[in-house]
Amino acid sequence: MKKIAFLLFAVLLLTQCLSSGAAVYEALRPNARGEEVVRLQQALLKEGYSLAVDGIYGRQTRRAVIQFQRAKGLKADGIAGNETLSLLYGSGAPQAAAAPATPAAPAVPTFSATYATLRPGMRGTAVQTMQEALNRHGFSLKADGIYGRATTRAVRRFQSQHRLRVDGIAGNQTLSLLLGSPAGEKGTGGVIDQPDDNQTAPDANPAAKTAGASVGQTLRRGSAPEQIAYLQQALLKAGISKLEADGVFGAQTAAAVRNFQTGNGMPASGSADPATLALLYQKSGTSNDALLKAAINHTGKALSLLSSARKNAGSVQTVPAGAALTILLERGEWYLASYKHKSGYVLKEQVRLIDRPAPLVNLARGFSENTYTLTGDRKADLLGLAFTQLGFSGGSNRKPILDGTGPGGPYSKYGAHYQDPSESYCSYFVSWSARKAGLGEGIINNARDVDGVFYDAQQAFRYFFAPKAAQAQAQLLNPASRMNRSDYAPQAGDLIYFLWSNAKAQTTFSHIGIVYEVDAKYVYTLEGAAGGSVDTRMYALNDQRIVGYARPRYE
Repeated sequence: MKKIAFLLFAVLLLTQCLSSGAAVYEALRPNARGEEVVRLQQALLKEGYSLAVDGIYGRQTRRAVIQFQRAKGLKADGIAGNETLSLLYGSGAPQAAAAPATPAAPAVPTFSATYATLRPGMRGTAVQTMQEALNRHGFSLKADGIYGRATTRAVRRFQSQHRLRVDGIAGNQTLSLLLGSPAGEKGTGGVIDQPDDNQTAPDANPAAKTAGASVGQTLRRGSAPEQIAYLQQALLKAGISKLEADGVFGAQTAAAVRNFQTGNGMPASGSADPATLALLYQKSGTSNDALLKAAINHTGKALSLLSSARKNAGSVQTVPAGAALTILLERGEWYLASYKHKSGYVLKEQVRLIDRPAPLVNLARGFSENTYTLTGDRKADLLGLAFTQLGFSGGSNRKPILDGTGPGGPYSKYGAHYQDPSESYCSYFVSWSARKAGLGEGIINNARDVDGVFYDAQQAFRYFFAPKAAQAQAQLLNPASRMNRSDYAPQAGDLIYFLWSNAKAQTTFSHIGIVYEVDAKYVYTLEGAAGGSVDTRMYALNDQRIVGYARPRYE
């Protein structure tokens, strides 16, 4: 007996010695928040449980913990204590014998698929698939693909019946229950998140599974804590506000985001959308996943940035033909891009990358011409210098801002350079760029308006119209410089002149730009005061609004 007792004592001692080297985890309870909750949720995901990784120990997380505890034969109380976390975080931990089943909430089925969030106001086949699934669960909806009031009410009732968070938004948890095994049937598939017509919207949260700061979502209250922490740290670096980087998107964080947006001429929503995040991370030097490449709409007509990567998604922003976007992320056949501070999706085939600084990059640099180093090649220097201003937005009478963060209007630093800050600046932009690029006034002169820039001294101007009696400035043109539009072959570095159809009878030229590229069908331009900004455009070579070109003598 003494030998047996000694052996039992030795075994007990050995067990204690082995266990003393293991990690001891602090218990996580419902309503907890933060990085440790994120770690718990990520570990549960790896085990096959279906839940959102949002850093909030809510109903989904508690239910998944209970399921895990039952599977491991632990006390199923929904509290992630040391024993639960040791088994969950450990590798190859032995599975305890199953404990007797105890009454609890219905288990949530687990699926390998992740469903894209569907919200009220959305339209399309994904919504229609959800409506059909709701009808199989006893609801009577018109499966029209429109997420309206009736569909929202049905989703809320379904969520209530299954003890989910009742918000009327069909997230992964709701759709997993709804589409995974409806009424005992095999799952129907439907809105699984793929890089095609069912991709998640910009305000979904793919960054919850992304290492490091990501611009691929809108951060707001309830977003992934680790991404909120990156946002808060960047705001601190940028000197916007003194706030605690605690991963909680509260009123203080929203106010700091709003201040940053206001200071950079962005819509002051208080939510950190992809364009806001990309600009903030660029300005604060925060490492992130934004591509920040420049691209143009090369379709030859206006296109729309879409609210999600679906061809039938709603429009977020209109992008004129030839206008420049900032490419933020690449997702399958889509780009997540921004234009005039609004973010959305565009098909890759609709845009073409250009080797120039993107508008958001220029904004982050304060539209400083010093970011370009002069080479001595006058034509290249004019274009290179002018492109440091791409994205500059003029001020208005109510907001006479001159630094490029205005709401879009005639006020600019280009006019201010000539003591005329409120004048529409298409001509001033050309003259200012020429001066900053080191070009003398004998090559490109200073001019307040387009009619004042003729270049006849160089015999460099060519026009395609017969001057009318009311056009006083046109009467000064050299008749020998008139030619047929089809006989002129524009080149990069040319100045291009326009006459809009709504111009006054006495107007000779309405607008001027700089040609940066030409192909067999189109001429591509960089223009000041194009829709209130410095932006790119494209025009058919035979566009009747083009009334002349000038080819400065750069050599």
